[in-house]
Amino acid sequence: MSIQARVVAAAFALGIAANVAAHHSFAVHFVADKMITVKGKVTEFSFRNPHGLLTVDAKDAAGTEQQWRIETNSPNILRRRGWSEDSIKPGDEVTVEGYPARDGSPSMRVYRVTFADGHELIGQRPDPAVVPGQD
Repeated sequence: MSIQARVVAAAFALGIAANVAAHHSFAVHFVADKMITVKGKVTEFSFRNPHGLLTVDAKDAAGTEQQWRIETNSPNILRRRGWSEDSIKPGDEVTVEGYPARDGSPSMRVYRVTFADGHELIGQRPDPAVVPGQD
């Protein structure tokens, strides 16, 4: 292999490694085989790349208010699932099901958001092995 071909191959390999490191797996930060539920009031909804963010004030088991940081998929994926910039508004009462943070912090990756009127938005589709019957 020529030196020129080796340089091109090395640059290509470094580019792939940089892309892999830049976009991490959901499983690095969240427990993929466990679901939790948080019920509270939306304080913020940010529909942006690489992941949207939903902030919800909710009471824990002791009645202490906590602010939950809830990560969503990218806007591109959410749009295909019926979400928009206006889907969730501050003040909305919601129940959020999702995958808890590995570090035990009040954060999760969204699976489903259910509103007081019963309508739902689906975020991260669960692995069927984790939630049987889901696609």
